[in-house]
Amino acid sequence: MKFLGELDEVSLARTQRCNRRLTDPNRLQAIRDTGLMDTPQEEAFDRLARLAAQLLDVPLTIMSLVDADRQFFKADFGLPSPFRETRQLPIDASLCRYTLEGEPIISSNAPADPFLKFHPSTGPWGIVALIVLPLINPEGHVLGTFCCIQPSVREWTERDHTVMRELTASIMTELNLRDQIRKLKVEQNLRDTFVAALTHDLRTPLAAAKVSVQLLGRRHGELPGVQTSVARVNGSLDRAERMIQNLLDASRIKAGKYVALDLGECDLHALTTQALDELSAVYPGRFSLKAEGAFKMKADPLGLRRIVENLASNAAKYGAPGTPIEVLLEQRGQHMVLQVRNQGAPIAADELQTIFEPFHRARSAAESAAKGWGLGLPLVRGIAEAHGGKASVTSSADEGTCFTVTLPVDATGQQRLTA
Repeated sequence: MKFLGELDEVSLARTQRCNRRLTDPNRLQAIRDTGLMDTPQEEAFDRLARLAAQLLDVPLTIMSLVDADRQFFKADFGLPSPFRETRQLPIDASLCRYTLEGEPIISSNAPADPFLKFHPSTGPWGIVALIVLPLINPEGHVLGTFCCIQPSVREWTERDHTVMRELTASIMTELNLRDQIRKLKVEQNLRDTFVAALTHDLRTPLAAAKVSVQLLGRRHGELPGVQTSVARVNGSLDRAERMIQNLLDASRIKAGKYVALDLGECDLHALTTQALDELSAVYPGRFSLKAEGAFKMKADPLGLRRIVENLASNAAKYGAPGTPIEVLLEQRGQHMVLQVRNQGAPIAADELQTIFEPFHRARSAAESAAKGWGLGLPLVRGIAEAHGGKASVTSSADEGTCFTVTLPVDATGQQRLTA
């Protein structure tokens, strides 16, 4: 744009630096990512504009976004016509574009300022005293400005500067929170897409592999070692299928949905015994089951097994080596209670609140030799809640770590409620 006079070297250098920033593609993308260009006014930002006007006793405050072509007024107090209606200004008429290097524009008397006095917008806008602070995102890109304008000479006080800095910081806090929410949504969509593609693409070859292995077992089962190899491969394929299902369920839990259940009559005592017997092949002599009775339930048998397997295997992996792991079953009225207790280093108090979150691993687990994805405990809670139950944990150096799962005897009521 053409200034109404010749700028000194310092002012000219500033305009040249800011002009280069004007079309920076990364800066422009950051503005697009806010999703605020050409959107209606919002109370979240208008409130800060009003507050600035009241605290500083000025007639005009504006929050703007500055892209390559125009200055868009997102929020204001006292914006005059026709700008109140158009809510934008051509970039050539913008003064705020000269904050794109991150430097504020502050003046008590613009007509006497060596830079501002030649800018063509100062006269028509009645700009005399002004504070223009850049809105800088965490990556260092200037998105726009927050400014206050006084149509008369005014010596700004330290309090005035502090008020504007704090309100500008509040605007950026709002913008940064929105950006984090946007990124989380993008991450969730990517994860959901990835999980869907993974499960779709892997299940077909896994099914084909299982059929082929079973066929080999039937045709050549009499050969030495064949049945052992077939069993080993089948077991590995079953584990891969369970991992796929875990990813699917973890994705559902992360999205706030219930894990799908297949309800039927089952015996929690028998299911727990079977699961612990199989785990004892890997962790011999570790499990002690205390239970009396049949523990008949209307629940998802596979889901119950997954709860027991995850809690028991976690206790074996992360508890003190060689110490017993107590598994207790108890019926309390119309609820079944499963507890798995192990000894060893306690879970840190600050992690007890997040330990059931998907893809979260406690520091002790992450630092251990045992590998994992942080899916086991979220699945335990997800399956429990899908039944209408709950999962909790306590942990201390004296009492050890105890995971408790409480389930209704009949989960059909919960299924009707959430169908």
